Amino acid sequence: MKKAFIICGLVLLSFIPASAQFSWGIRGGLNLVNNDITAVTKESAASKDNYTGYFIGPMAEVQIPVIGIGVDLAALYSQKGIELPDTSTMKNQSLSIPLSLKYTLGLGNFAAVYFAAGPQLDFKIGDLNTSFNDGEEVKDFALEKSSWSINIGAGVKLINHIQAGINYNIPVSKEGAVKVIDNPTPGAVIDNEPVDFKSSTLQFCLTWTF
Repeated sequence: MKKAFIICGLVLLSFIPASAQFSWGIRGGLNLVNNDITAVTKESAASKDNYTGYFIGPMAEVQIPVIGIGVDLAALYSQKGIELPDTSTMKNQSLSIPLSLKYTLGLGNFAAVYFAAGPQLDFKIGDLNTSFNDGEEVKDFALEKSSWSINIGAGVKLINHIQAGINYNIPVSKEGAVKVIDNPTPGAVIDNEPVDFKSSTLQFCLTWTF
């Protein structure tokens, strides 16, 4: 997975000519997360599927003049998560590295629209495990150390410095797993087979380039 991500990046960069324009900046925004857990576990592993988080970090963009094709790379601290039935919250923190092929169409001297797509690799940081009680059983919530996904997005560029866009992150690998570790009901049979889940994310992005 990691090797494929690196190879993809090298291939994209190899097509960039010496005349390409380079810019860098700061990117931040909101994560609107849909954790597909309740439908998967069937026992209400979490009280809410949706969770609002954020992301922020540096980015760089290389664009080929005239034809408008470029490459966008960022290194973002991203926080997602899930709200659990016992009122606690399991934070899903990661170093996210999205790499996108970007096409920009100018609308004059001060504005442009862009379309972007590409892979994203997430390295999880912080606690990867937590336990919670869903009202019937005690369960363990475990995140993968890394995961990857695909981004598809679009937005606008204004006055050569501001980029505002919307992005949809589609999971490819699993985000983690939930399993039962205890059942207080006398004589209850514990099914501790892990159930995998994925998280899709709608992102609202704002970038300032220098």
